[in-house]
Amino acid sequence: MMNLTYLIPISGRPNAGKTSLVNYLARTKRPVGKHAGTTLRIQPLPLIKNISLVDLPGYGRLAKRSRELENIIKDSIVQFFENPENQILFAIHVIDLSTFHYMVESLEKKNIIPIDIEMIHFLAEITEISPIIVFNKVDKLKKDKIDQNIQLFNTYTIPEVEKFIISLKTKEECRTLRNRVKKIVVEKLGSSYQNW
Repeated sequence: MMNLTYLIPISGRPNAGKTSLVNYLARTKRPVGKHAGTTLRIQPLPLIKNISLVDLPGYGRLAKRSRELENIIKDSIVQFFENPENQILFAIHVIDLSTFHYMVESLEKKNIIPIDIEMIHFLAEITEISPIIVFNKVDKLKKDKIDQNIQLFNTYTIPEVEKFIISLKTKEECRTLRNRVKKIVVEKLGSSYQNW
């Protein structure tokens, strides 16, 4: 009998901090770009036993990249999630909280649903467990701006999701997030997954 590999995909817009989160959770040092669009293909990374984190390319507009490439990336992400062979344990969606407000405002003027919101609804529909939402880059914002951005996020009819407000740069609240990820893994797969 073949062992299943369970997957924890990490999605988000370009430059939200997905690879940095993969590095933190898996204790690795994969290259992280200073510019959006460094990760252009789906990259699994072993986490523990038969579980892999999946660093997904940024979902959305990429500066200095063609629309054709953006569509290829979008299609590859959708195909990944819809592939019945992929055993998705749960998903994590990373949001750059320092730019969330501006992105939402510019899209609302065009009557377009923000891409983060669209992706979270998509993940909630196709995964058994609601996605974990990680608000990253809080080190760039004052407390009142953090609260405003979270309030803005909450105005959308998002399914019940767990939210973590962190900074992968300063490691603020990162351990709390890691502990929650471990707890979900143990709840789903058993106590033999406690030590990582």
